[in-house]
This record gives sequence, structure tokens and C-alpha cells, in this order.
Amino acid sequence: MRRLIPLLLLAASPLSFTPAAAQTAAAAPALLDVPKLDFTKRVLANGATLYAIRDTGTATVSINIWYDVGQRDDPPARGGFAHLFEHLMFKTTRNLPGGVLEAVNAMGGTANASTLFDYTDYYVTAPANRLEAMLWLEGERLRNLVIDEASFHSERDVVKEELRQRVLAQPYGRILYTLLPAFAFDGHPYARPIGGSLADLDQARLADVRAFHEAYYRPDNAVFVVSGNFEPETLNAWADRYIGSIARPQRAIPRDPAKGRPVAARTIDAYAPNVPLPALAFAWRAPAAADRDAAGIDLIEAVLTRGAASRLRRALVDEKGLASAVTSYNLPARDGYAFALVVTLAKDRDPSEAEAAFAAEIARLRDTPLDPGELAAAKNGLFGDALSARETARGRAYALGGGAVLTGDPHLADERLATIRAITSADLQRIARRWLADASRVTLRYRDESLRPAGYTGDRAPEVTAMGPAVPPASAPPVTLASEADREPPPQPGAAVPATLPSVAERRLANGLRVVVARSSDVPLAALTLVIDGGDAADPPGEAGRGDIAAALALKSAGGRSAERIAGDIAALGGTIAASSESDATVLSVQVPAANAETAAHILADVAIRPDFPADALDGVRSQQAAAITVANKQPLQTALRTVPAALFGDAPYGRTPSAATLAAITRDELVAAQRQWWIPRNATLIVAGALSPEQGFALADRIFGGWKGESAVPAPQPRAAAAPRAPQIIAIDMPGAGQTAVVAALPAVGRDDAGWPALRVINAGLGGGFQGWLSQEIRVKRGLSYSAGSLLDVRRDATVLIAATQTKTESAIEVAGLVLGQIARLRSEPMDAARIADRATFVVNGLSSQTERAAGLANYLSTLVASDASLDVLASEVSAKAPPSPEDIAATVAGHIRSDRATLILAGDSKQWIAALRERYPALKLIDVDSMPLP
Repeated sequence: MRRLIPLLLLAASPLSFTPAAAQTAAAAPALLDVPKLDFTKRVLANGATLYAIRDTGTATVSINIWYDVGQRDDPPARGGFAHLFEHLMFKTTRNLPGGVLEAVNAMGGTANASTLFDYTDYYVTAPANRLEAMLWLEGERLRNLVIDEASFHSERDVVKEELRQRVLAQPYGRILYTLLPAFAFDGHPYARPIGGSLADLDQARLADVRAFHEAYYRPDNAVFVVSGNFEPETLNAWADRYIGSIARPQRAIPRDPAKGRPVAARTIDAYAPNVPLPALAFAWRAPAAADRDAAGIDLIEAVLTRGAASRLRRALVDEKGLASAVTSYNLPARDGYAFALVVTLAKDRDPSEAEAAFAAEIARLRDTPLDPGELAAAKNGLFGDALSARETARGRAYALGGGAVLTGDPHLADERLATIRAITSADLQRIARRWLADASRVTLRYRDESLRPAGYTGDRAPEVTAMGPAVPPASAPPVTLASEADREPPPQPGAAVPATLPSVAERRLANGLRVVVARSSDVPLAALTLVIDGGDAADPPGEAGRGDIAAALALKSAGGRSAERIAGDIAALGGTIAASSESDATVLSVQVPAANAETAAHILADVAIRPDFPADALDGVRSQQAAAITVANKQPLQTALRTVPAALFGDAPYGRTPSAATLAAITRDELVAAQRQWWIPRNATLIVAGALSPEQGFALADRIFGGWKGESAVPAPQPRAAAAPRAPQIIAIDMPGAGQTAVVAALPAVGRDDAGWPALRVINAGLGGGFQGWLSQEIRVKRGLSYSAGSLLDVRRDATVLIAATQTKTESAIEVAGLVLGQIARLRSEPMDAARIADRATFVVNGLSSQTERAAGLANYLSTLVASDASLDVLASEVSAKAPPSPEDIAATVAGHIRSDRATLILAGDSKQWIAALRERYPALKLIDVDSMPLP
């Protein structure tokens, strides 16, 4: 469903299935093996711990750092401090006036960080020949971070915007961020709201921040994991030089030892603005990270919530139709966080009935042993997830470092998998009875604020501002920026480590099926993706969403397999299965360990060739699609993005956007007819990516798909975009009570078949690629007006759209709209020079290289080429920065295609706070509601 366009810079979730179990009496499958982590360990002279995982098969290296400081260490009345400091660690240092991210960018690397309850973790990934500079950088920001008023205030504003975006503007954000902490804990530091509060952040002072840095950011409170291509002796020497030389403070690290008190069963009726569908949450205090029962909770989570065959999804969504979505929270925490299961109800269903059915499934888990096949399938689902996570150097580092910082045991991830392997059905019952008892369950009933009884305050969080350790004032003088003459430059790069491009081969089978085999690495994983031309663009007028329903319904029954069998059989193989309708194609895919590729391919073939489209499942799928739209219409950014296609393409196929009305018009007969017309071998491409050789991939395709017959002729090509670009519009979408306002600007651009395409990729990166894009720099970094701002290229077969997007507090919506259009105009008024072009070209290439080093990522990239009818030859040029476009190429593409006055501007939010100012600037604007109905 590309109409809900996902942004890398903003949270979005793909429509996918990660099955965990099949309700079948078949023999239990053989359990998969997950290779153990192979690493070395050193403790440096100052107490810093260094782990190293060598992989000479990659051209990159990743440094992951865990500081043993998290939300539990926020000082009293300073909730959110650990998170705030995560942001500050990317700012200016004594020798880096442009900050850490600028330095990482200059290395051709990427970086990010996150804060959890017990730790804050950072990572930098860059070409392997920049390892010395990366270690220098980590030492630099540990000992020489400049903490001044400018950095403090700008990042505090950004953190506040992040809270608004993740919590206040999301219909269900309060469940995880505020309600679970408040009511699942009593007297424990985990009771504080995740990310802190606006009030605590507002009263923070610069002296508090400096004291926090000195107290917790020290070498003996850090775990470093270096993973990738390096020489061990060289790594050790550089680590001693740049990390081990930092002095170890003598003061003790402040800690809050509180463990809290058990929480008895309680039920909380909670209310929040803009909740489109009621939700129910069951939560229990989870085992500590070092407790062996934590492995059982991982397995219980898989049985209950992972994929189409999971118990809660099957019972509450598919069979009873009581729910539209099921999710879970099982976050890593030293003392055990809250294990929570959240069910979003279906429209007009009785919450009491849903709660009773929900509780019955938990009771069944406690009271009835799992069938051996179901248990083994759930285990293999987790083992497959572990294999995928360890496919990359950074993934292996993350698996090691999390255990090391939480429990002191770098083997924790491997030991957790071994424990899962040994768990029996009786063990799982024991764990469920102990940890998921009714007597300790916290129940949250979550509904829209309009339903709150007069005077009701039962969902008000207990007072927790006094929690937290006392942090002594900083004793060292603050670090200041060195003069240009006194600055120490980062080390120069060593000899480049050549990257190995994936080898790609293709051929056609006798039945016309195009087969593409891309060998990416020796990691024993395989991703099989079937790309069938059509997708959303094949939806007829008045039936937008037909492709989405067909893709989802194909997984409900195919080739004699029920939905549970499809999902469960894939899970038993340690794999995942997904189906979606994209702008130009229907995409069906599986990812499994390479040894199970053939069996998985049989299942994929059933879904594509022999779908039953069961009539009794159609209404349920339709209801779930409608519920997704209902939820999206309460989120400003998704609402704005859903408006883009119609605004740019009008009545053309690309402009059709699903609604409850169009979904209701779709019949099973039309789905069957469309499948027969479009899902034929001559209209499809099978992509096999991962560890299989071309010979293996082609032979597998011929065995499994060679007998696929399609009686229909390939559908004749039809225009999918409007004959001519529509005139730009100014559209305001009223969302009363929305927590933020989304700002989106969209304009037509050139595609891969145009000579200007290489330049456009760099232009997009200059405008909104990552932290160094102009949108992020102007809106987030300099002004603190948003948590994230960026741009993307929505590439389709017959059209390409450049989209700039962000979300901000409502009172700054007009200012941010001006900044977005201003950065687009800046592309003409401030041409990119050769240095910036090279920098942005490297950013683009590194992002794509990171994606294509994973089997699933490579298959996904190739599927976008196939769907848009691009040549596979572009792979070699798009993952190379050796010959970036010239300044003249960039200027010519901007002059021909990028003008801010050609952009359609869309604002979505509580319009009463900004509509007058917007109308003053744009008198001809259109004001509509979330259903695109005109408003006065």
C-alpha cells in the first residue's frame, strides 16, 4: 500500500507477517541452528570494555557503544535527561565545530543512537579504512564534548518535539510511553514516563546537563563493540590510544538502587485525544534480563503475537473479528520491564466481549500444553529472526553488546537462544502461570477523550518526580571549542577496502517467468520475492484498495493450506512471509535460511498460483484495511501523505486512494478475475537473493515455478499517471485536536529513465537526506522545530515525485511550511558545489550499500527496479560514488525540474490555529477534512 508512503526519517510499519505457530498436529519440525557469536574481549587500562567481532567479508566496520546510563538514572525532577543527553552527544566537540554527525558524514558513514531504561547505545558505521578516525571520534566526544547553552536549548526543543510526535500526536502513543510505566510499576525507576515529560525538560538547566555528563559518560561506564573488517592488532593499538588514554574518574557513579514493590491486579480506564478505535492492554512485570524465564517470555510473545498464525491474531482478529490489530511490548531491561499485549478493537465491537476473549487466550496458554509442532514452529520463528539479525556486522554487535551492558554477560543472546531451544510445553506453562497470572495483571482500557466521565482522574499517573539518583555538580571546567589553529584533525583514511557488489544474473523460464538471482553473501539466508506487474495501478475506478485486499486475502488460503498453515509452515522453516500491493506491482515474498529455500518456494508458489480468496475471510480483511485507514486518519503525517497521490495525479490510476467506500465495493468475483488476468508468469519476475548461486537459484525457480501456466494475455499497458502534471495546490486538512501539524511538499520529478536521475538522487539527499540534509539542519538542528525532517523520491513506473515532509507543534506550522518551501527554493539560489555533491553522493551510496548487504534488503531494492521497469544494470552505478554528478549536472536538473512554486503544499493538523495565516498567504487554498470533503 504505497499510498501510505513510508519515510525512513519517520516511523512507519510495513504490512508483513512474521508467523510463529501453526495449529496442526503435524510432526514438530527440526529446530534450526544459530551460529554463536565469535568475539574477543579486552578491558582497557581505564576500565572501558572492548569487544571485537571480526568479519573480513565486509568493506565496512561498525562501532557500537553502550553507556550504562538510561532512563532509570534521570535525576529527580529531570525526567528525560538520559534521552536528552543522547541527542547532545552528537553536537560540537573541542575539535569538531560542525559536530559529530558532520564528522561521521565526512567519513562516508552513518550514525544514530537510542535510550532505554538502563542504557544508552550509539553506533557509527563507516568504510573499514576509517576505523582509526571512528575510534578517535568516540574518544573525542567522550572527553571533549562542548556543552553550551546553544546546543542544550536546540536539542531540548528537538526532544520535546520527539515527545509530541511519538506520544501526543500518535493515537496510541500514551499506552507505551506513559500509562504502562505509571501503572505496571510501584516505587521502581521504571515507573517514570518513557522519554520524560515536557515539564521536566523545561525546568532543566545547563549546569544539570554538565553534571549528568560528568557523572555517567566515563570510560569505566562504557562497553565498546567493534564489528566488521579490521586487523586485531591495529584495533587494539588504536583503542588504547584514543579510548584507553581517557582518565578514569575517581568519584562513584550515582545509582538508584530501588527495586519497587509488586503490583497487584488493577484495571485502569484511560482516555486520550484522537483515539479512533478502543484498545485493551494486558501487562505484567517481566523477568529480569538475567533470569532464564526471560527466554520463556520471548517464546510466549511469539506464540501469542507473531504473525498470522499467532494465537491472539487468529482468535481475536480472524475468527471472532473483535480486533483489528495486535501488538506486543517486550523491551530489554535489567530488572524486567512490563511485558504488554495490546489489542486494538475492530469498529463497533464490544470492549467487554473482547476483554473476555483476550483473557481466555491467556488462560488457555497457562492451562493447556502447546502442541509440539506449534512450540517448535514458534522456536524456529525466533531462531530465524536471530539469523537475520546477525546477517550484518552491526547486527552481531547489537546482539553481543545488549547482554554485556544489561547483565555483564556477552554470551546472554546465545544463552537465551539455547534456553529457548530447551523449553518444553510444561516449562512454558510454568512460566506463564508464574509471570502471566491474573493476580498480577494490569489491564488498561483505552478510549477517546470524548468518552471520559465528568471529573474522572483515575488514569492520572502517580507522582514520580522525586525519583532518581542525586547527581553531584560537575567538578571539571567546561570544554570549549578550540581555535582553528589549535584543533586536532581526525586521522586520515587508510587504504580503501574494496566492496564486493552483489552478482546479478537473469533468465526467462519457458513459461515466460523472468528470474533474477542476486548472490549477496555467504550468510546462509535466502529471500525470494515475486513481483507481479499491476499492483495499486491496476485498481479500477471506484475500487481503490483491490490490490491490497487481494494480497492480504492470498495469505488466507492457498494450495490447500489455511492461513494458519501458510504462516505456521513458514515459521517452522525459520522464515517470514509477506504480501503487499505497491504502486506498480503486487509483491509476495519469503525469507528463510537458505537450506529451507525450496520448501518456502513451494509455499510462495501456492500463494501466487493457487490462492483460494476465501469468501468467508473477505469481510475480515476488508474490515482490517478499513481500520488501518481509520487509524491513519488520526495521524497528521499519514493523513497528509495519503492526500499526495490524488493531489498530484487526480483521477489517473496513481491518484486512487482507498477509502471505506471503495473497499466496500470490492467483490470476491472481481478479485478472482483480477488474479487470473494479472498473476500470470509472463507478467511476473521472481527474485532470488542471498546465499544461493545463480545455478541454484535458476534450478529452484524452474522446479517450483516452471509449471505455472497463465491462460490470459499480458494486460496491455495503460497510462498510470495523468497525461500532464496537475497544477500545484495548497491543501489544508482539518484534524481537530491533533497533537501536531504535518507539513508535506510534493512536486513531480524525473525517473530512472531520464539523464537527470543521477543528479536527482544527490539533489534529494542534499535537500532532505539524513541529518545533513538542509531540511533537518534548518528545521531540527538550528531551530528545534521538529524531531525529524527529510525528503524522499517516490519512484513509480510512469512518474516520480519528490516529497519533503516533517511534523511540528501546531503553533509553528506556518513557519515550518515556509522553511520547507524555502529549502526547495534554495536548491536554485544556492547551487551545490563539488564538495557537497561528493558528500551527498557518498551518503546515498552508503545507505543503499547498507540495504543491499542483507538478503531481504537486496531483494527489496531489486523489486523496486523491476516494478518500475528499470534496468537491473543501474545496480552497479547506484551503489558506486566513484563518478558523482558534476555541479553543472546538478544545476541543470534543478533548473529543469525543481521549483518551489511547482510544489503542492499540504498541511494536516488542528487548522483553527493556523488556517487564517495560511489563507492570508494562499487565498486560493482548499480546506478539507480527513475524508477529502470540502470545508468552508
